[in-house]
Amino acid sequence: MIRPVTIALAALLVSVTLAGAQEVTRVVSADTIEVAGIGKIRLIGIESRESIIRLGPSGPVSPSRSDPSTPPPPLIGGSIGVKQDPASRKFLMDLVLGKRVRLEYDDAANTKKGTPRAYVLLDDDTLVNAEMLRSGNARVDTSRPFAQMEKFKDIEQGAREAQVGIWAEGDRR
Repeated sequence: MIRPVTIALAALLVSVTLAGAQEVTRVVSADTIEVAGIGKIRLIGIESRESIIRLGPSGPVSPSRSDPSTPPPPLIGGSIGVKQDPASRKFLMDLVLGKRVRLEYDDAANTKKGTPRAYVLLDDDTLVNAEMLRSGNARVDTSRPFAQMEKFKDIEQGAREAQVGIWAEGDRR
């Protein structure tokens, strides 16, 4: 005999709430979309490679000082720039922008703070979160529990073995 408490606990851990199909109006980043009538939604279980750090020269060399009252030129120069990596975001845009999606919320992955997280499904039941992993455009986010974590880890491992996307040899995105 299964105890009601056990059933309630299991339902709480794997509780998934369904929302009706809505259109994706914007792709904010490679793991966040905006859905009409709902707002921003983060894709559960994935994190994307958001930026590329670029190092570069600082510009023309400063002339040497001719007068002791002028400050000396810097000993070390250069610049650091952080630029969005467009490949993962573009993949997500091609997959969902302007399309109707269904959202499934996983209570275990959501907290009261921050952007809500959901599994995003296309009309043909394609799980967008899994496609981002399969294509190598994201990695599994293990910072909080979610119902499909083991499945997502297996999908990520397949992308690593196939060396696609961020797992490609010498990826320069």
